[in-house]
Amino acid sequence: MQGQKLELAIDSIRLRYGSQALTRAAELPPPQPWTSGTPIDRLTGIGGLPRGRLSLLMGTGTCGKLTLALALLARATHEFAHAIVIDRGGFDSSALLPFSGELGALTVVRAPAPEIAGEAASSLARAGAGFLLVLGDLPEHWLGPLESAAGRSGTVVMAVIETPDRALAHASSFSLGFTRNEWVWERGVLVGARVSVRCTKNRVAPPLGESELEIRYQLGPQAPHDFTPGVTEIPFRFEEAQPRASAAV
Repeated sequence: MQGQKLELAIDSIRLRYGSQALTRAAELPPPQPWTSGTPIDRLTGIGGLPRGRLSLLMGTGTCGKLTLALALLARATHEFAHAIVIDRGGFDSSALLPFSGELGALTVVRAPAPEIAGEAASSLARAGAGFLLVLGDLPEHWLGPLESAAGRSGTVVMAVIETPDRALAHASSFSLGFTRNEWVWERGVLVGARVSVRCTKNRVAPPLGESELEIRYQLGPQAPHDFTPGVTEIPFRFEEAQPRASAAV
């Protein structure tokens, strides 16, 4: 009965305002992608991060999600007039230097409280910021305005968080989960990590499984001349099981 009433209401709206007044979500074209130049473009299914949508990078500490976010942010500073970080505390813009970020296009908003972060993110997306990186969670009542503002302006919105709450997870259109597999050592120095990245949610295309990345950290001013921070995709390694002697007699 409810289904019939809903269809009747839809037909009435289309009759009064035209056939294009309502469109089913399945009929909508996919959002235009922003090509980030990183391996996660393949995992989105559309060749880049979706514009006007919220993307999440999730995982426990030291799993590489923040390093990948910095690589994305550095790329955004070259392609957008305004790349903005909503920082809950601790972000250092010098972290972009190894990724050749353009600091002149970067704005950092210090938001000590979640309410300030939510209001700032929504306002900046409404104003048309090209790339918005949110470090931390956002209050639930600001997620709707943020989604609406980003959808109208085409802002690429990305949040980096260890474990999102239910509201943030629901609001996201594309989510990646990070798991560290092993550390990478060179010359006795910890230089990076190998991580598995799995697409846990995708509203813009069919989910495309997972990938393995090698994420190399910035090493400070004393880094070897042949060392370059960055994110590269590496093929999965499968270990063939070795035959073992049977204990059966």
